[in-house]
Amino acid sequence: MSQSTINIKGEMLMLNTLRLSVTDISQVSEILRAKVNHATQFFLHSPLVLDCQDLGEKCATLDFSALYVVVKDIGFIPVGVRNVPENCLKYIKQSEWAIMRAVTKPTRKTENSEKLPNIVPKVNRVEVISRPLRSGQQVYAPTGDVVILHQTSAGSEILAHGSVHVYGTLRGRVLAGVNGEKSARIFCQSLEADLVAIAGCYQLLDDADTELKGQPAMIRLQEGRLIFEPLA
Repeated sequence: MSQSTINIKGEMLMLNTLRLSVTDISQVSEILRAKVNHATQFFLHSPLVLDCQDLGEKCATLDFSALYVVVKDIGFIPVGVRNVPENCLKYIKQSEWAIMRAVTKPTRKTENSEKLPNIVPKVNRVEVISRPLRSGQQVYAPTGDVVILHQTSAGSEILAHGSVHVYGTLRGRVLAGVNGEKSARIFCQSLEADLVAIAGCYQLLDDADTELKGQPAMIRLQEGRLIFEPLA
């Protein structure tokens, strides 16, 4: 008789994180729905993690069961809750949320190092980032283009009203034309992104019909499809 094996292993997955600072379920619902309306195809059936780090003692007043229902009704897939105070664990266990383990990462300090904010606000028509974009960091340009002069790391995210230009290896997730700008494009020197999207039309690179992985590429939207072309 052959022996079958089932393996369970931990992996680094790209998950959307809802970092709460309020416990009003109606307010959270309103914010989430507005977010989804900007990129429905991208967020629909997307996994969501709840982060309670900013709630503090207010965490005990949050209705986790009601929030689970709201998140699922909007179209997300509720995954789990992290950064939970000890006194709130009992409330989560009474709901359908999973409790996620805390993950600690070693920190490395270098002389004269500068920290790039998690969210870079749009100031000019073109937002230029002159350093690598690290895992967990996000650049958001709601009214213009984004130019990254270095590489981006897995776990990073770029969102732009217009086009995205990366003068290095493009990893992580990149969404151009987030407000519906169908003429937006994505340019990079080496295409290794997990997910690319233009005007709500998205594509996982592993599922894309392209031979340009690891190559200079331009991505554009044509008749509802993402077109991958070599970058001369």
